[in-house]
Amino acid sequence: MNRGLNDLRVVELGGGIAAAMAGKLLADLGAGVVKVEPPDGDPTRHAGPFRGGTPHPEASGTFLYLNANKRSLVLDLDATSGREALASLAGRADLVIEDFAPGEAPARGVDYERFARANPRLVLLSITPFGRSGPYRDYAANDLTLTHGGGWGWLCPGKATPPERPPIKPFGQHALVQAGLHGAVAALAALYGARESGVGEHVDLSVQEVVTFLLGRHFAVYPYAGRSDSRLSPAAYEPMSLYPCKDGGIYLICPEQNQFERLVRLMGSPDWALSKRFASREGRERHPAELKTRLSEWTAQWETEALFHACQNVRVAAAPVFDHAQLERQEHLRAREFFVRQHHPGAGEVVLPGAPYRFKHPMWALRAPAPALGEANGEQAALFADGHAGRHYGSEPGRDLAGGSASPGLPLAGLRVLDLSWVWAGPHCTLMLALLGAEVIKVESSRRPDLTRRSHLFAAGMEPGLNRCGYFNQVNQGKLSIGVDLSHAEGAALVKRLAAKCDVMISNFGTGVLERLGLGAEEMQRAHPRLVVAMISAFGQTGPCRHYMGYGPLIPPLAGISAQTGYEDGAPCDVGLAYGDPNAGVYAAVAILASLLTQAGDGSGPGQVIDVSMWEAMICTAFEGWMNHALGNPPYRPMGNRHPAFAPHNLYRCAGRDDWVAIAAQTEAQWGALCDAIGQPALKDDPRFRDAAARKLHEDALDALVAAWCADRERWEVTRVLQAAGVPAMPSLDSKDLAEDAHLQARGVFTAWPHGEVGVRTLMGVPWRLARRPNGLGKAAPLLGEHTDAVLERLLGLDALERSRLREAGIIE
Repeated sequence: MNRGLNDLRVVELGGGIAAAMAGKLLADLGAGVVKVEPPDGDPTRHAGPFRGGTPHPEASGTFLYLNANKRSLVLDLDATSGREALASLAGRADLVIEDFAPGEAPARGVDYERFARANPRLVLLSITPFGRSGPYRDYAANDLTLTHGGGWGWLCPGKATPPERPPIKPFGQHALVQAGLHGAVAALAALYGARESGVGEHVDLSVQEVVTFLLGRHFAVYPYAGRSDSRLSPAAYEPMSLYPCKDGGIYLICPEQNQFERLVRLMGSPDWALSKRFASREGRERHPAELKTRLSEWTAQWETEALFHACQNVRVAAAPVFDHAQLERQEHLRAREFFVRQHHPGAGEVVLPGAPYRFKHPMWALRAPAPALGEANGEQAALFADGHAGRHYGSEPGRDLAGGSASPGLPLAGLRVLDLSWVWAGPHCTLMLALLGAEVIKVESSRRPDLTRRSHLFAAGMEPGLNRCGYFNQVNQGKLSIGVDLSHAEGAALVKRLAAKCDVMISNFGTGVLERLGLGAEEMQRAHPRLVVAMISAFGQTGPCRHYMGYGPLIPPLAGISAQTGYEDGAPCDVGLAYGDPNAGVYAAVAILASLLTQAGDGSGPGQVIDVSMWEAMICTAFEGWMNHALGNPPYRPMGNRHPAFAPHNLYRCAGRDDWVAIAAQTEAQWGALCDAIGQPALKDDPRFRDAAARKLHEDALDALVAAWCADRERWEVTRVLQAAGVPAMPSLDSKDLAEDAHLQARGVFTAWPHGEVGVRTLMGVPWRLARRPNGLGKAAPLLGEHTDAVLERLLGLDALERSRLREAGIIE
């Protein structure tokens, strides 16, 4: 049996959701994670949701979910003794994760150079709102301001929202959760690099940059088309929206013409659908409102789940808008035994979301419930007592790099990935691996080109072409492309030979497709037993819905997010981007890197097969709504930009045509500072606003006061005034704002490498900075088949004559 990450020792600090999520991923895969808490406990112990709404520090749903499998150690980091105890623990650890504010971390004893002198292989992951450098370094933030400040809020809710309505955020803490997920990828890669080189790393991860990284094609719209997508933009395809049913709603998407034709046949081929007005993609895009009306009349005759199965049975991508009670009843999730029942001493029996990925050699498990405060204090001296004994490292510990030794290369340098994925989920995973140094070989064909190569996002004034789409060129930076026809037996055989030269293979084709081509995981591992094979699909490789179709936009409705996202007076909404794709991609990257770390550095050890279900991964990400349900509380309803417990917490219109700023005050100190900053100190003594509960009760009146102050001020003026007072505030930014942002430019997050057909385009690059290794990529996305000859010659030894024969036969291009 695979032991998982049992040899990994992790210290978690800070108390935010981001650090806790990163620590959870590793703890659930077997790592020993010690959560250092202040004497009054981690803040998430007080965040809820609580059963029946009754607060208890041992029964917070957020804490229960994020901290299973961890130990709790109470240290007072404001005291010298606490900081010394932390330094001692870090000296015996492999990884320290923290999400203190940049200025707060040193005062709490977080000093990477000191830690590294005692423990040269240590990796420190620092997660901060805007990074540890740049003009916004010390800005206060929360999930609301980061979602809008990273560009996601500007897109939500999607599909031509009325212009008088503001952008909103998806329900939950997705900016912070995604920071934890992406931080875990960077940290695992740094640990892999430290194992090989003996040199640790300090990873500086910005939450804002992670949110911008998630935008994918939406960011590329500005450098390619000279415009910005927004909540007012039309859909990328038609149909692509939520539609009403008798008992709820359903999401339909038909990015391919044949999918719409199958939908038409399911509807009984009505005359309107066969008319010139709707029969072509171009016609549908010209008449989206009428199309939605026509389709809504048809979907309204169905019950939601019956329509879901009817569509999927004819290969039309559809997903119900589920609430959490419906999720718990789903036969597919039950067949996969997704939910896990756990008894917690403080909260009783709780049903938790299960694994976001499945392994052939099991690694993931919920072994213990979230710890009681300080339960490990009596064992403090024994924690990680055996240090690094018995663990394999590729080289001796690195010298102090400041003392003159050369900087090591990127942490995944030497790792080779065979990328059989397309669209966004798999490419998001392999983009991260490429950013961290892996050689990624993308297998594709002009006979069935990647959907993102065909997406309508081309450089302004340039003819469309398979190499010119901004969507593809954003999510496939730094990769190699080989053109191979997998439908040809000899083409599949070539890919099988290539897999034997790789460490990782990843795909996100429909379940069973690779098996039919002779490229399934079992077949590939017979040729290369050490290969790590990752498969991403909408519903997973097993279960009654395993053959159902899925695209990223379907997954938030399916996972319960859309039911809780929307305006306070409205219906469930789309979240504005194809969120299921990058979310599944980042979980796949975590699973791949964890699998590689379980393999011995001497070349021995088994491979791994990983099954990532986009649906299950999204439920794990959107844990707040589920935990509220699991604790027996009424479901959250759409609340726009508001928060279940805090006010003010909203988006406010500023001077300008469509300018908005996000403002949040979650502590008494922030509330008092806000009152002073807007020139109304008397509000602090107003009985309507005396505490958080009162402010929430009188939220409409409070929002009106803040909105009146913002109305005649420019959005950045509002931001600067409030940030100077320590109040979280940030404009809702679009892709143009982001591409031109001085802070992001100072952080060096953008890439601008010359491309063979579109020239130099500014794209979003790495959302983290490595202190001891280089950052970023050295090349743009590839032309289709650009590296076929070079790869086949270098890895398989195919000479020019043989490659010419294969090309003439249509097997390669």
